[in-house]
Amino acid sequence: MPVLIRGDSQMIVLERSYSPATLARRFEVIDEIRFNNIDMLVIYDEKIPFIAIAEAQTRTDNRGENRHHVVATLELARRENSDEMLEVRQFWEDDKAFQVEGVVVNSGMRDYRLATLLYETLVVKKHLTLMSDNDHYSGGRALWKRLAQDSAGLLVFILDTEKGQFYPYDGSKMRYDGVSIPESAIWSSHPDQTHWPVVLIAQNNKRLSALSAC
Repeated sequence: MPVLIRGDSQMIVLERSYSPATLARRFEVIDEIRFNNIDMLVIYDEKIPFIAIAEAQTRTDNRGENRHHVVATLELARRENSDEMLEVRQFWEDDKAFQVEGVVVNSGMRDYRLATLLYETLVVKKHLTLMSDNDHYSGGRALWKRLAQDSAGLLVFILDTEKGQFYPYDGSKMRYDGVSIPESAIWSSHPDQTHWPVVLIAQNNKRLSALSAC
C-alpha cells in the first residue's frame, strides 16, 4: 500500500494507541520532537519492523485507560528477489532492505511532513534501505521527490526490478535528485503500467559508501 494522503483514498483510517507499558516494552524511542505545540515520540519496533509517531503525553480513552495516541505510522515488509546482477543482488541480500507497505498520517498533522520524517529516520538513523511500492499516488510521488531533493544523509536511486538494473540501465547508477531523471522514466499513471516494475530506493549515504567498499 502506498503513501495515503487525503484525496488519494477513501479508506484513510488511523485508529491506534498504546498503553505506557506496551510502548515501553515493545518500542525503542528513537527521537523526541515537538509539532503543533505537542510533544511527540518517534518509536520503532525492530522485529516487525514498524515505526510511528505518538503523543508523548497520554490521554484517557473511553474505557478510562491512559494511552499514547499515534499520529503517523509507516509499515515495512521484506521483499525477496533473485536478480543475477551483482549490484542488484547485493541490494536484495541486504538484511536492512525493506519495502514500504503503507504510510498513514493523521489528517490534522499532514502539514508537518511527518511521513518524510519517518522515512528519513529509518534511513539516516537506523541505516535501513527503503524501497517504494510499485503503485504511486500523488502523495507518494511528492514524498519521494521531496526526499530526493531535500533530505540530508540519504540518496535516492531508480531501480527497474524487471530489468534488474538501476537507471540509466547501462550498468551504472545515477542518483535521483528530483530533477536529474525524467519523470516519464519513473512514473506510470493508471491504467498505463509501462513503468510498473520501476521502484525508488532510498539508501543511507555513509552506509552505501561502506557497502561499496566491501
